[in-house]
Amino acid sequence: MKAVAGIITLLLTLLLSACGWQLRGATHKPNVESLTLSGASTELRYSLEDQLEKQGVLVHGESPYLLIIDDEDWMRRTSAVDAQGRQAEIELRYTLYWHLQDRKTGALLTTPARLRAIRTLPWYPENATASSDEEDLVRDDLYEDMTIRLINQVATASQRWEPY
Repeated sequence: MKAVAGIITLLLTLLLSACGWQLRGATHKPNVESLTLSGASTELRYSLEDQLEKQGVLVHGESPYLLIIDDEDWMRRTSAVDAQGRQAEIELRYTLYWHLQDRKTGALLTTPARLRAIRTLPWYPENATASSDEEDLVRDDLYEDMTIRLINQVATASQRWEPY
């Protein structure tokens, strides 16, 4: 009986690892020594710099590779109302447009791409201050999530071309 349980556990572990699932926050290291960030908001820039430097990628203004944030877009909308018609739940939608570019030639190393993250959170009209604080925390979480996703895409893209 223990052998069957062990085999089933082993098979489930192999199945889970084969599907590409990974822990949230896990990033792949980009195949570059340095990057220059351009166009990012302050919050995204700090988050990207911290994560990239933890992985040994230098972020400075003279790198041969430019990570260009073309646009960042926040959308906030009411997704549910209560019995009195007041806002009961909001949806935050963060969209990021980016691409990688070679500094020397100006050639695009990736096509312009879009990343989008969506979160919903409850809104309590009786306690607007706490709800506002919670919204700020969710925005910070979206910046962190977008940073991880962007670094993973940069890492995947950097595997396709030969860095200097």
